[in-house]
Amino acid sequence: MKTNNFLASFLVSVLAVSFFTACEPTEVIHEMPAVSTGVFVLNSGKWKANNASLTYYDFATNFASADLFLDKNNRGLGDTGQDMIVYGSKLYIAVSTSSIIEVVNAKTGVSIKSIPMLNAAKEPVSPRSLTAANGKVNIVLFDGHVTQLDTTSLTLGTALAVGSNPDGSVIANNKLYVANTGGYNAVKDSTISVINLATFTEEKKITVNLNPQFLKADGYGDVYVISNGDYNLISGKFQRIEAGTNKVTDIAVKAKNFDILGDKLFIYNFDYDANWQATNKNITVYDVKNEKLITETLVTTAIDKTPYCINVNPTTKNIYLGVTDYKNNGKMYCFKEDGTLNFTFTTGLNPIKVVFITK
Repeated sequence: MKTNNFLASFLVSVLAVSFFTACEPTEVIHEMPAVSTGVFVLNSGKWKANNASLTYYDFATNFASADLFLDKNNRGLGDTGQDMIVYGSKLYIAVSTSSIIEVVNAKTGVSIKSIPMLNAAKEPVSPRSLTAANGKVNIVLFDGHVTQLDTTSLTLGTALAVGSNPDGSVIANNKLYVANTGGYNAVKDSTISVINLATFTEEKKITVNLNPQFLKADGYGDVYVISNGDYNLISGKFQRIEAGTNKVTDIAVKAKNFDILGDKLFIYNFDYDANWQATNKNITVYDVKNEKLITETLVTTAIDKTPYCINVNPTTKNIYLGVTDYKNNGKMYCFKEDGTLNFTFTTGLNPIKVVFITK
């Protein structure tokens, strides 16, 4: 994603409550300064509670705004934040249950346009994941389609049919890979749609394990897939789709979600105890070049709550792990590359995605 030319002066005169907790926590009121680097955290909120939010954490001052979008626009973000990317000078946010794409000026936090995502019958289509290339944002829609948003005119193109209830997506090898989950259908899907971005047509479907959801790609063009199975008889899997051959290989590593930086996969996993509380929470590191696990336990810090997202800063190599209890504000851990705790800060409810902002 592109983050060039960001912030000559950023977010002036916004009052925010400090949630920085690396040192002794003291709640104070700050005026957000003009800065050049930080992170946006998209908080999904509770389904049908209309409380998605956008946290901004500032690297220069070490504090987080509770809800930047609300502060700057005098309205909430909507219902169920799902995904977020920065492309050019804009922040694109998929708000699934509200069925909108929110386009935000990344320098100011002010909404540029709120785009309803509706089909020909004016029914909501629930945007899920976002990718961007060649001046367009690719939007995966849970109704079984993918469409494109022109980033200059902010107009939508035609909708391309893929599999049932698609979710995660990634760009690799000049193609868009889309995970078809099967969603609420009695029979789950088990395919990845491969879309030629030059022609915006589906070239093929690749069969993987049942109910694929999360997709990421490495620098060699291989695509990694986490699937959920049927939550009963068929287990979830972590798999790799080989570039060129499309060969699908199982990876013998437990994974709930992951991110990639260079040749390293940073993976979080956990189990549930008898009371459905997350236990055995862990981050592992997998070497994509040599195709082997290199660090079984990266962090020794006790992790509160349930892991909900993981993203790695490509500049600092710091690892951000968002956690939740599904009822209260979440928490963001920042770990150094070696696994030592750097700092933490409070987020909104259910932090689902971190985007890094640099000059």
